[in-house]
Amino acid sequence: MGITKQKGQRERRIKRIVDVLLAVLLAVAVILAINTVKKDFNDITQEKVSEDTVISSGTDEIVSDDHALYVSELFDNEVINQGSLILVNKDNKYGWYEEDLVSVLEYKNNDGTEAYHVIDGDVKVRNEAAEPLNQMLKDFSEATGKTDIRVDGGYRSVKQQEQIYASNSNASEPGTSDYHTGYSVDLNVVTDDGTSKGFDGSGDYEWLTTNCYKYGFIIRCPEGKSELTGQDYRPFQFRYVGKVHAAYMAQNGLCLEEYVDKLKSYPYDGSGQRGSHLETIDADGNDYEIYYVAADTENESGFTSAAVPSTAAYSISGNNSDGFIVTISLGTAPSSENDDSQESTQEAQPEEDSEAEPEE
Repeated sequence: MGITKQKGQRERRIKRIVDVLLAVLLAVAVILAINTVKKDFNDITQEKVSEDTVISSGTDEIVSDDHALYVSELFDNEVINQGSLILVNKDNKYGWYEEDLVSVLEYKNNDGTEAYHVIDGDVKVRNEAAEPLNQMLKDFSEATGKTDIRVDGGYRSVKQQEQIYASNSNASEPGTSDYHTGYSVDLNVVTDDGTSKGFDGSGDYEWLTTNCYKYGFIIRCPEGKSELTGQDYRPFQFRYVGKVHAAYMAQNGLCLEEYVDKLKSYPYDGSGQRGSHLETIDADGNDYEIYYVAADTENESGFTSAAVPSTAAYSISGNNSDGFIVTISLGTAPSSENDDSQESTQEAQPEEDSEAEPEE
């Protein structure tokens, strides 16, 4: 009996040892499996937007030296033709998007202002440009006492542009006109009986050409930039790009073609560390950080992975050609701080007067 009892105890000890060893082996196997899955996930989610730019990590988080947290977001490559910084010209045809358009006349009537006129209810702009346009023209009227500005043009369809091009060979070819974007408007000066006087940006109307950037607008085809824009000086064509971008362009004398191209020299650098991106201030003293993300055209999913801040407010615009522009709001800049990243803090000087008429 004693031998049988000892044998039973020994077998139970051996069984416990085996169970412990099996548990240890199982734990090791689980750890190895988890590490393998994490490595595979890292390889999948770490997307390159250029030869030197990694925009997300396996954890979908990037913490910079100044503790700004970035997370990965997917941009649909099909919306590269949407946003206030899309560039449409002879080299960049517009990829169509007809949503989010509002009637300028209806917007004006809903506001109840008599500060300006609109030629008819068919003049439309993108929704985000409607209020800045309305406010700019109201402030112009208050500053000058004039109410003779009329909004004569806005968004154009391909069919509308075909009709214009058929009668005016100097007009932009259908598909290459900035009016397709819904962000461009034509301003006119009219008499009390509605007779057109044209808008050349001189006299009292110079207020609009020199202050439009405060509302997010630029002169789409400024003087001296015809080789880039493909159009002669057009003081009557105002283009909405957003307040921070308009301020930078005004300060540095850039047309939209130059600005969009310049932003490509500020790609997201993969670290989230400030200093490699464009930092600038709008007319209200708000500080912004701006960078470019190249579209991942080789990704079969049709999406581009890009890093965006997890806590700061930001906006995204396509450029209508090869990438996206991320604009981050950093809050109000200290008034005593000198922003070394700005290339110029001088406002653009008013352009010389030149008469021009809108395309018929």
